[in-house]
Amino acid sequence: MPAKPVRDKELIEQAKQGDPHAFGDLYEEHAPAVYRYLCTHLENLMDAEDLTAEVFLKAWRSLPNYHERGVPFLVFLFRIAHNTLVDDYRHNHHFEATPADEMDCFESDGLAEPAEVSGQKSEHQQIVGVLSRLKPDYQSVLTLRFINELSPAETANAMNRSVGAVRVLQHRALAALREMLEEADKHEK
Repeated sequence: MPAKPVRDKELIEQAKQGDPHAFGDLYEEHAPAVYRYLCTHLENLMDAEDLTAEVFLKAWRSLPNYHERGVPFLVFLFRIAHNTLVDDYRHNHHFEATPADEMDCFESDGLAEPAEVSGQKSEHQQIVGVLSRLKPDYQSVLTLRFINELSPAETANAMNRSVGAVRVLQHRALAALREMLEEADKHEK
């Protein structure tokens, strides 16, 4: 597992020296995770794509001042993504929601059988649908912890909170999610 941070560090140094291909490699490596994070917070697929591009543009611009501080580069990107989302919510320029069946935040690797891909997409659509009804902080903590698989410390860094605050937020988010799912089950019966 240590190969990824080492590779990121090498690519960051190359990108700081003006190598656009190195930054392109960083983009290719981390854009899907940033996109998934944004996609779980936005109603429109095109907004998620636009904000992903904006996150990487901001990262490119701030790269000369970036210093590795013991957390993965992806956490730095998630912090930019979080701040970009906050700015986006403030401006609230969402136009038209993408129907849930067209949301494809979780792309298949192309190796699965069509029936399996269909089932995965359906499950992911349900997850996105449920997450979208939670408070933004709950969405963020659950997306970072369970979809992007960050540690509590990495999540705290990305959300600019303490580890304890992230654990409390995660507990509350899971409780709200559980309550929502129980309520949905009652309505189905």
